[in-house]
Amino acid sequence: MGMAASQARLLTITARLADNELRSQTINNAKMRLATQSSQASQNYINALNNATLKFSNYDSAGNAQIQDLSYNALTAYSSYNTQYGLINSAGQILVSEDEAAIFASAEGNLDAYLKKHGLEYTTTYFDQLGAFENPTYPEPFKNISVEDMKKYYEGYGSYQNSKEVEDYEKSYKDYVISSNNLIKATETSFESYLKYSGNTPKIQYNAQKEFEISSITEANSLSDALKAFQNAFLDENGTNTFNVKKLINKNLLPDTVETAVAARLNQFSVVTNAIGEEMIKYTANTTLTKTELDGGGYEYVTDDGIKITVDKDGNVTGYNCEEAQDYAKDVELLNGIKIEDKVPFETFMNNFAYKPIKDNGTVQYFYYNYSEETGLTTTTYSSDLNEVKAQLNSIAEDIVYLINKSANFENFSELLLSKDFKPEQYGIDVTSEIPGLNKTLETVLKEYNDSKSTFMNNIFSSDSIKQVDQHIKENFTFETGELDEDGKPIKYVVTVENLTDVDFVLKYLDAVEKLPEDLEKPKIKIKQSESFNTVIKEYLIDNMIEVYGEPKYAWVDENDTSNKGNADAKAQWYTNLFNRMKQGYKAIENGLASSSEWLTYALENGIVSLEQVDKSFKWNGLSYKTCTKITEETDTEATTKAEAEYNRAMNDIKAKDNIYDMQLKNIDTEHSSLLAEYDVIKGVIDKNVQRTFKFNQSA
Repeated sequence: MGMAASQARLLTITARLADNELRSQTINNAKMRLATQSSQASQNYINALNNATLKFSNYDSAGNAQIQDLSYNALTAYSSYNTQYGLINSAGQILVSEDEAAIFASAEGNLDAYLKKHGLEYTTTYFDQLGAFENPTYPEPFKNISVEDMKKYYEGYGSYQNSKEVEDYEKSYKDYVISSNNLIKATETSFESYLKYSGNTPKIQYNAQKEFEISSITEANSLSDALKAFQNAFLDENGTNTFNVKKLINKNLLPDTVETAVAARLNQFSVVTNAIGEEMIKYTANTTLTKTELDGGGYEYVTDDGIKITVDKDGNVTGYNCEEAQDYAKDVELLNGIKIEDKVPFETFMNNFAYKPIKDNGTVQYFYYNYSEETGLTTTTYSSDLNEVKAQLNSIAEDIVYLINKSANFENFSELLLSKDFKPEQYGIDVTSEIPGLNKTLETVLKEYNDSKSTFMNNIFSSDSIKQVDQHIKENFTFETGELDEDGKPIKYVVTVENLTDVDFVLKYLDAVEKLPEDLEKPKIKIKQSESFNTVIKEYLIDNMIEVYGEPKYAWVDENDTSNKGNADAKAQWYTNLFNRMKQGYKAIENGLASSSEWLTYALENGIVSLEQVDKSFKWNGLSYKTCTKITEETDTEATTKAEAEYNRAMNDIKAKDNIYDMQLKNIDTEHSSLLAEYDVIKGVIDKNVQRTFKFNQSA
């Protein structure tokens, strides 16, 4: 009975030990699950901390700062305040929107067309303000130039300046000027000798010393005869003197206009009769008047014959001095009762001032003045002194010969010198020797001149016009344009090669020839400019425009910015930069991706795209998005806080359960130890009972 009870207890203890081991294993498994839950809570928290968004800071069109999720649209949005960025794919192509790709393709590689599609145009109001350019003395199409055409001329100005047409024209012009100067140098001395050959009028001639003599003055029966002989020497139709203007014009050595100029000079002289019936020469000429400011205010006027007049600060005459008036102002008159103490204005004083030098030989001269601010000071001289008259006429003759020299057609004169019928030695002229300083004969110089002239003329006129133009040059062809000089008289222009170096003159000439009346016997003269000269004309017109009105100021205009609040220059530069980068290769990005922050973040982090930005030199340079100061990472604080709370709650729960499990394991372990001890005791009792039983049986 006792043994059976021990065995039953042992079995119970064994069952409880097995149960403890199962419970311990279950609790340990639960603790392992707590570790997994702890790891998951930690991972959730870490994920929340790592879940940062890429942000991009830039400006809107008004310049307001803004921060938004990083996307293609945000990164590449235009504002004059923004740095320009671009996204580049692995093929090196810049990514652009579908609309931008379409605009670029339609521009067909033309930057101006591309910018215009963005509403941008580089323009000016300069021409609109000036209006159309009217040139009534020019031929078509330059007579009336529209605003649009003048603008086109200006926009082509740079190409005109560097064109072959202008280059050829300028070279031929330079060569002509050099050869023309050489021809003048080669012939001017000969022409002077030719003019000073006495001819068949010995009373008015140059002497052997080439000094002008007017013996007819002292030999004439009257001053009228003397003056008439003097005038005829230059302008008589039948004049034989070599310096006779009409004779020189008939030989095409002078233009017609010189006759008018010489006649005007000679008409300064006339013969008048004084109160006692005495003839006097009247001569009116401009007089030099020097004005000097005086200390303390006022001025001093000095005439070229030495008369000094002082005026106060109000412009009234306070005194005069005639002591230096050629040392013969012995009789000064103030006409019309004018007195110095009246302090009359300078103009009134001069118009009432005269003096009469009395000569030792009894002859008299009278000097009267006329003054106005517009015309200046003139002197009218009345003289009966033959020597004085001769001296004045001599001076006038030298002036006229100088004028003839300056107006001569040296080309025609050179051909005259080299013609078969001309005998240059009769005029003391040598045409065979080399010209000093040129080391060439006149014939060589003339050939070089004709060659350069031909090249120059071909750069101006059409080939079928050259012959007629050349004829006009030889004939000193004269034309009018309807323009008037300061005296209200028609301005006459003479066709010379020298004048044809002036583009304005050429245009007037072309128009004048076109307006010539029909000739029943000859076909209408047609002179046209060469095609290449049109480029020269346009450059000339723009040069004149800039000189008169200044350089046009161009600026970018954004037609989409109707309020003019933006920066069109910056916008034009932005899209110019983009255009230049797209020329290196581009790819359109889908609209959905362009607005996606998640896609761009992923693409940047995984190296699918890279970043470029434009520097101050408008060049595109690579840039790491991680070093871009405009791109920042931003954590979601609310999500992080929530994740942290969930983590803490989970960890506290896990810790509490783990403590319970530890206590349960400890209790199990204690119970397990007690059961093992009891198990060992009972097992020992059973073992002893068994041994006693075996011994009893053996003894029985």
